[in-house]
Amino acid sequence: MTLANWRRKISELGPRDLGASAAKALSRLEELAVDDSASLLDLVWGSLGGGNNGLLVLTDEILAFVPPRPSPLRVWSLRGLDSGGPKVPLAVGSTWSSRGEAWKICAPQPEPKPQAAGPASDMVDGAKGAPEVMPLVPCARRFMEAVIADLDLLLPDAWGLAAACYDRVGMARDEQRVFASLSLLAFLPKEGPGPDGMKEFFRDDTIGAQERKKLLQWAPEIEKAVAGKRAASWGSGLAALKVRDEAQGTGRFHRAAEAFVQWANLYVTAGGLDWGDPYFLKSISHQILNPEPRSPIATPTPNAGPGATAQSAEEKPDAAERLAAAIAKLDALTGMAPIKEQVKSLSNLMRVYQKREELGMKVPRIALHSVFTGRPGTGKTTVARLMGEIFAAQGFLAKGHLVETDRAGLVAGFVGQTASKVDEVVARALDGLLFIDEAYTLAPEGGGNDFGAEAVDTLLKRMEDYRDRLVVIVAGYPAEMERFLESNPGLASRFGRRFVFDDFSPSELESIFLKFVEDTGMKLTDGALGKLRVFLKAAYDGRDDSFGNGRFARNLFEKALERQADRLAPNANLTAEMLSSIEETDLPDNWK
Repeated sequence: MTLANWRRKISELGPRDLGASAAKALSRLEELAVDDSASLLDLVWGSLGGGNNGLLVLTDEILAFVPPRPSPLRVWSLRGLDSGGPKVPLAVGSTWSSRGEAWKICAPQPEPKPQAAGPASDMVDGAKGAPEVMPLVPCARRFMEAVIADLDLLLPDAWGLAAACYDRVGMARDEQRVFASLSLLAFLPKEGPGPDGMKEFFRDDTIGAQERKKLLQWAPEIEKAVAGKRAASWGSGLAALKVRDEAQGTGRFHRAAEAFVQWANLYVTAGGLDWGDPYFLKSISHQILNPEPRSPIATPTPNAGPGATAQSAEEKPDAAERLAAAIAKLDALTGMAPIKEQVKSLSNLMRVYQKREELGMKVPRIALHSVFTGRPGTGKTTVARLMGEIFAAQGFLAKGHLVETDRAGLVAGFVGQTASKVDEVVARALDGLLFIDEAYTLAPEGGGNDFGAEAVDTLLKRMEDYRDRLVVIVAGYPAEMERFLESNPGLASRFGRRFVFDDFSPSELESIFLKFVEDTGMKLTDGALGKLRVFLKAAYDGRDDSFGNGRFARNLFEKALERQADRLAPNANLTAEMLSSIEETDLPDNWK
């Protein structure tokens, strides 16, 4: 459910005294991954068992406690609660229980004053420097108990979830390293101490200095194991557990899903949130609560040629779903109608070629290397990433991942080193797409003995060596790319497909801006919308080669948020309505 729908349903409940800090929790409701069709029954502001303050939210499917970041969410399925959940209306004193563990919503605690962080022990810094207690031990215990209860089903999913979170935020922070070791060390193959050897870490609900030191010593092994699972799909164990629960009338899936959601929230938020983390957590929560079985992805042999990885009958539905999902994401992009048609036509061509090959017919080679031309911010990288997903779903690439680079990533400063840099980048991109931005800088005008020529020569050779495992896309301004293609006799013939990305029109820029507004739960006043349209028309009419298109719209939105913050900062009595409204004065008066 979008934040806008949450706000609408909350308003339908009637007036609620949620307190001044509730706005910070309201912004997290999207992370619950609840469908738009869900009914909001009630919500109340309070503290969970006298601890952190937050919103207790009751829908027709779940009960959730949503505190401000960086504290983790708590989610219970109503089917998994011992008594069916608290009664409506929710209020201070409402109680419920899960697996024999009782919970109660208490009166809100006084907001803590910022203070200097003490010795690190089971806590991370909050967003503004105040220490926030993180329940590492209880969360790790709950996670381990859930996995051990259905080890054969859930152990692969536990490693897969950890790898997905690791891909997002890494494991550089000590709290992440301690928490990962605490949660996964028992499952470390061979080298680990096993569940029995973990007892010393769970004697108390906090981690002592000695235990912390031991966990940090294990962290490199844990990180190595987690990184090794990054390419693995996950969710099939949770899906099987969900099916078994439905057949047997049990609630093990909901207990496991609750533990997995809490684990992901705590791991990702340890040390604070970066831009985009809330959206990642929303996606992860949705994947945990709505798991789907995953069939293995066919892997082509190095010289198999296009189409040689045609999926079996069991795998085709999964491939078809991935292809449909990639096409749907393409269709959802603002504007770019000609680009969308080109990509779909290419996908149709690949589908027909695959069918010809299945029937034993001769199949000419498809040229997939492409040239993208257009100004910055026109969606070139986004489309390239979606093309990788399409190529992988149709079996033309084993992975379909995107590796981005530019001149700095390909050209060295000394003779003989450039070829090695190109080989390193190509190796990372094998079975996927290599996207070279501002590729024309590899052949500068009047370059003479510039090392960019060596990079181009090496790249052309590797494109031939790995013609069945690599797709290369070069991108840049139209005139400069034409000069680049003419700089080497082999370039124009290798890059047979051209995609022209036009500037976004004022109405398309408005759509992009409004998407940022919607995604962050904000809204524009009528006066702000009118000013936005005038502003975008003037910017479009006065654009030059440096015009940022989608980036321009994003920067304008971020500038509006800064100006809104300056306007609201002196006000001591801020409401959710004030915080979510962008007014006319929040938009700059001059587009330059």
